[in-house]
Amino acid sequence: MMILVTGHRGFIGSHIYSYFNGNSEVYGFDIGDKLEDRRYDVIIHMAARGLIRKSIEFPYDYFQDDLSLVVRFLELARKNDSVFIFPSSGSTAEPTNPYSLAKKNAEEWIRLYGKLYGLKYYILRFFNIYGDGAKKGAVYLFTKAALSGEEAIVYGDGSHIRDFLYVGDVPITIERILNEKYRTGEYEVGSGKGTSVNDLISLIEKVTGKKIRTRHEDYIVPEASELVAKNTIVKNPTPLEVGVERVMEFILKDNQ
Repeated sequence: MMILVTGHRGFIGSHIYSYFNGNSEVYGFDIGDKLEDRRYDVIIHMAARGLIRKSIEFPYDYFQDDLSLVVRFLELARKNDSVFIFPSSGSTAEPTNPYSLAKKNAEEWIRLYGKLYGLKYYILRFFNIYGDGAKKGAVYLFTKAALSGEEAIVYGDGSHIRDFLYVGDVPITIERILNEKYRTGEYEVGSGKGTSVNDLISLIEKVTGKKIRTRHEDYIVPEASELVAKNTIVKNPTPLEVGVERVMEFILKDNQ
C-alpha cells in the first residue's frame, strides 16, 4: 500500500508517518514542498495551519493552507482513485473563526467529491489530541508550567470540559479503519471522556508532584462549555494520566 501523509513533519502527522513507515510505502509532504508525481492508494491529509487565534489575524493564509490545499489533494485523490482521510474538529458546527470555517467548508467539499465522483473518504472529527512532540495545547502548556514554575493562563473559570486523546491512539485508529474497510463517512476520534480544565490541572499536579501557578483571563473567542466525543471509534484509548506522564517525560528530555 502506498500512503501519502501530508503535514508529516507536524505533531500528529509525524506520529502517523512514523507508525505506517515500517509496514507500508509511505511518502510525506508539507506546506511549501514539491509534490512527487505518484499514484497513492491512501492520502492522509494533515497539512494545515492550526492556531485558532492566528487564523483571526491571518484569515487569507488560513484559507490558502486550510481550504485551498484540501481541494488540491481532493483532485489528486479523484484522479488516482485514492482513499482520502481528513482530520476535522468538534468546532465546525458553528464556526467563530477562519480556522473552524475552513474546516467546515473542507468537509463540504469532501462530501461533494464523494457524491459527484464516488470518492471514498473518511472525515475524522478529532477532539483534543495531545502527546509527546506537541508544544501547544492544554496538556503540554500546563505540564510545562508545572515543571518550570511558570505561570499558566486559564481562559474562563476552568469549568469548560474537553475530550483529551493521546496522539498514539490516532494512527492505530486510522489503521483499523483501513484494514476493516469502514464505510465512507464521518467518525469521531476522541477518548469519549470529558475532563474539565480544572480537573486536568489537578491531574497534572498529581503526576508532576508540583503546584501550577495560574492566572485567569477572559476568552479571546467564544468557547463551547463542553466538547466530548459521543460515539468515538477509538478502542481502548490511552488513560489521561498515562498520557500526561509521557508528556512530562518528553518535556524533561527536551530540556536536557
